[in-house]
Amino acid sequence: MPVQRIWCVVATAVAAVVAACGNSTSPHQATPCPTYSGGLSTGDSLFGLYHLVSYCLDTLPAYGPPVDTGHVTLTKFAPADSFIAVIATAGQPPDTISGTYTHPQPDSIHVTGSIKTSSSSSSVELLGRFLLQRDTLSVSGQLLTLLGPRPLSFKGARGP
Repeated sequence: MPVQRIWCVVATAVAAVVAACGNSTSPHQATPCPTYSGGLSTGDSLFGLYHLVSYCLDTLPAYGPPVDTGHVTLTKFAPADSFIAVIATAGQPPDTISGTYTHPQPDSIHVTGSIKTSSSSSSVELLGRFLLQRDTLSVSGQLLTLLGPRPLSFKGARGP
């Protein structure tokens, strides 16, 4: 999701919360994105195509189908494994994060690459942890962009 659109979504969400809670006497507490860990990847078990179930950037609520769709593909390539994530919001061109990834510890994942939008491209890293349960991959961590670190999590399901 391009940085401008992310901030627009965040600003819209904040405005909606402020409007909904305008008469409340208690302060609004933003709920952090979910965190995942405990994944064990044996052999080629992480490789595959995962369809987006949901994703969270900074704080909840999470985004997902039907408005936001996409997929994450993890592929084995020599000398480095490849990561491609495509997220599309209805009526907008898709955003793509592509690069290479490693998982140095049993449940860690480190993606290094770039994020491409319809108007720009910049470098990005994802430092996170994952949980692979049956056909669902859950990842959480820090998305490192030019604007600094941002909490991120996503869930993807392998399709039939």
